[in-house]
Order: sequence, then C-alpha cells, then structure tokens
Amino acid sequence: MIELKNPEHWQKAVESIAGFISEGNFRFSTNGISFQAMDPSQVVLVDYRLDKKHFAQYDVEPNLVGLDISEFSKILSRGFDQDTLTMDLTDASLNLVFEGDLSRSFQLPLIDVSDEELRFPNPNYDVSVEINARILKETLKDASLFGSSVVFSVKDKHFLIEAKGNPGILKSSVRDPKHVSVNAKKDVTCKFSLGFLQSIVKAAAPDSKIVLEIKEDSAMKVSYSIGPTKISFYLAHMIL
Repeated sequence: MIELKNPEHWQKAVESIAGFISEGNFRFSTNGISFQAMDPSQVVLVDYRLDKKHFAQYDVEPNLVGLDISEFSKILSRGFDQDTLTMDLTDASLNLVFEGDLSRSFQLPLIDVSDEELRFPNPNYDVSVEINARILKETLKDASLFGSSVVFSVKDKHFLIEAKGNPGILKSSVRDPKHVSVNAKKDVTCKFSLGFLQSIVKAAAPDSKIVLEIKEDSAMKVSYSIGPTKISFYLAHMIL
C-alpha cells in the first residue's frame, strides 16, 4: 500500500512522461518509484525518481510494473486538490483510490513491457545553464515562429538562442543574472529539435529553474523540479 497526499506533482510528472512514452515500466523499489525509458523515435531519454520519503505511507514489495502511461496519466488527472491518493498492486492491476470530497477507485490493468537496459549519456559536460522556466519557454515560442529547430550557444559565458527559417531569423540573448546563470569550461554551439524541447519543458512551473547541461556532439541533459522531485530528459543533438 502506498499513500500520497496532494499528489499533484506525481500527476504532472506522469503527464510529462506520457508526452513521450505510451507504455513503460515503473520500478517500485524499497527506496521509492523510478521510471527510465526512451521514446520510440530514440530522440529523448526520460529519467524520473520519486523517493519514498515523499509518501505518507510506503509499504510495497519490489516490483516492475508495466502500464499504459497515457491511461495512467488520465486517471491521475482526475485527482482533486487536497485529495489523498493510495495505490495498491495486485497480480493483474494497479488499484488507485482518491479520497477527498469524493471517494473514487480506479483499476488500471498491468501490461507486459520489455525491460530493455538503457545507456544514459554521462559526458563531462562543458556547460551548465540554469535558466528561469518562463524565460526559456517564451524564447522557445519566439523560435517557433521561424523553424523547427533551435541553436543554443554559450560564448564568453553568455547564453544565446537562435532559430532560422524562411520567415526570418531569431537571435535572443539571456543576460540578466536574475534569470540565468552560466557555468562554462569552454564555448559551445549545439542544435536541437524545438518541438521535443518545448514538450520537455512544458511541465516546468513558470517560476522554477531549468538546468541545461551541454556538450557539443552529445545529448543535452534537461532537468527541473516538479514539486519535491526532479525529472531529467536527455535530448539528442542535431547536426549543425
């Protein structure tokens, strides 16, 4: 039996995962719940962990639980503010109960999902950029006016965002230290899919910080907090 009070952050994390992964395995361990998977296009790796300390009750046998993540996300979205969520496993289903102004129970069938071993990139990143989520999201919206990809550059410890297309060119520089902090060993320039990146940062709260870890010719690591937990994505680079 697992009990989670005010499970909004859990719902948002699963919704974010469902944007890339239609079905996958959640690993229930003695330390908490984790999820790691690659999207079908092999462009994005997802890494999410929810430590057992965030649960009001956590008593579960270690299990690998295959779920239709889209359906799981839909069920979690039915939780109300201040609800308490309990989850329990049987051999055939994940049972979810929301207790609040209403008492509601849902059963989600378990499915078989292959448990492939994933290799997560672990380069010695040259650049780490911590940026305000609202600023990054708005700049990516600007970039979407001109193309389907975006170029990130760090030059002299300044963070630059560019996009090009038939309609025109965007050049944006984030300099205000209130909104961005750059730690760079060297200058870098990398190109990424704009659509995938916008989907990755969608769940970040406007006043939160997003961390971009970048190395040329390597996947970029994008991390941010959802409530008390952190979710990370690895986004494959594109050829400049």
